[in-house]
Amino acid sequence: MSSAQPSSQRASGDHSAPSLSGQTSAGEFPQIGTGSRFTGGRPSPRWLVHAAFALVNRVLPKDPSRVVLHSTVDVEDGLLSVAEECVARGWRPTVLLEDSKRGPLLHSLTVPGVTTVRKRSVRGVLAFLTARFVMTTSRLYGDHRPPRSQVVVSLWHGEPPTKVTARFSGRGGVHSTFAPVCSTVGRAYRAAEFDMHPLQVPIIGAPRNDRMLRADQRALRDRLLGADSACPTLLWMPSFRVGKYGTERRSDSIGASTEGPFPARDLERLDTWLDENGARVVLKVHPRDATTFAGDYRAIRVLRAEDLSDQAMTLYPVLSAFDGLITDMSSVWVDYLLLDKPMIFAFPDIADYRAGRGLNLEPFEHWVPGPLTTDVDGMIAAVRDVVAGRDSMAEERRRARLRFHQFHDDRSTARLLDGLGITAGRG
Repeated sequence: MSSAQPSSQRASGDHSAPSLSGQTSAGEFPQIGTGSRFTGGRPSPRWLVHAAFALVNRVLPKDPSRVVLHSTVDVEDGLLSVAEECVARGWRPTVLLEDSKRGPLLHSLTVPGVTTVRKRSVRGVLAFLTARFVMTTSRLYGDHRPPRSQVVVSLWHGEPPTKVTARFSGRGGVHSTFAPVCSTVGRAYRAAEFDMHPLQVPIIGAPRNDRMLRADQRALRDRLLGADSACPTLLWMPSFRVGKYGTERRSDSIGASTEGPFPARDLERLDTWLDENGARVVLKVHPRDATTFAGDYRAIRVLRAEDLSDQAMTLYPVLSAFDGLITDMSSVWVDYLLLDKPMIFAFPDIADYRAGRGLNLEPFEHWVPGPLTTDVDGMIAAVRDVVAGRDSMAEERRRARLRFHQFHDDRSTARLLDGLGITAGRG
């Protein structure tokens, strides 16, 4: 099988990145560094367990045809795209599930040939320890550097040039062999945040975006919105200010509350304007958000992850079904650029967020390709423009698309698997 360790000549520079029209060769990505070094803190029972796990992973032989996939939410668009492309190439990937109850949904959204195993099981652990290729949207089985015998790809769950994460927020790097991104801007931030060599951050695009770009926009809009599908409708995706982490809560803003970016009275004003003008907003709640967004709305619909699951839908195809996006510091706007639709940045607490978790891109208001509003009046004015068909930021979006995306097609997953050597006939 083709290895993900190319010649030293290829690793000497990254000027030979694949072009839009070209095909990448198998095993193109360079592999930097050697061995598996556990990087935890002071010795403790948990530290010793992780160190032992890393040692076993280092010495256990790998199956060159085994691909293991993982996401903390199980049913995630990047994982689904990789799984489907693997099967199309004759490989049979194994998905490690955090919650086995999500298995039927995952199987309904993928093609035959994908196996699911509980992550917290002997089979799950053995699948990981014997896999040549592991792709995950987060950390998996502790915090240690992959051995040379195993290729670990950090798909993550968003482009880096927005919220501070990983090493920048004091949590250390994210140890993986490769962490693909969409642009040179993304490469610079990801290498710094994850504490990685830039050559370990290939610019190939994001597999999750393939599902967004291939979606049947009309059919999804009708399924999701029903009778409101003829109304101008924007998707609102605020990031969380107070996040849920099991039984714990984490505040990312010095002034954070569980009320959300806008108080209830402002949401009521927005709802009234939308209702009077025949427009709609679907408010997609972040999975970690502690805010309930409770209210008796007429034109605002609150959408949670479980609502999508109940309709056998996932987020990225759904993104394509709307007339525009409202967000703040969420990284989703970088991906949404590929749809070339209007965006509004509703960020009333930007000063508090800067003083809390912090932003990577500054001055933030000069980077975002849409109006940045800090109160409900500004937000309503921006929504009014979108509903009326006014689009003054089209040229700025075009520039941002060039800045944040080297590729504008739906072949990010293909480029990733080509670069890893996961090609047809080798599974």
